[in-house]
Amino acid sequence: MAFQRVAITGTLILFGAMSALTASAADANRGADLAWKYHCTTCHGNVGVTRDARYPHLAGQSEVYLASRLKYFRDETEPMNQMNGQARPLSDADIDDLAAYFAAQRR
Repeated sequence: MAFQRVAITGTLILFGAMSALTASAADANRGADLAWKYHCTTCHGNVGVTRDARYPHLAGQSEVYLASRLKYFRDETEPMNQMNGQARPLSDADIDDLAAYFAAQRR
């Protein structure tokens, strides 16, 4: 009886976690729109491949890396960085969508 409760509880937790991951899946198409809206493409290129050595390529970078960097800038962890102002208005969902978009691009 106790084993059945544990198994059922574990299964419910697993399905709940899977639902949460699915519900929060990033939208790369929305990320493409946001890249234009927030002018990411001005410095980082239309698909995240820049022609200017001053700016890093975003295309093909890890989604986790891109999201963590945008949150780093949004939180102004590095004072006076030019990206702080660009990232300040971004929500967590915006950041996830932008990261999904640029991660899906290829150099």
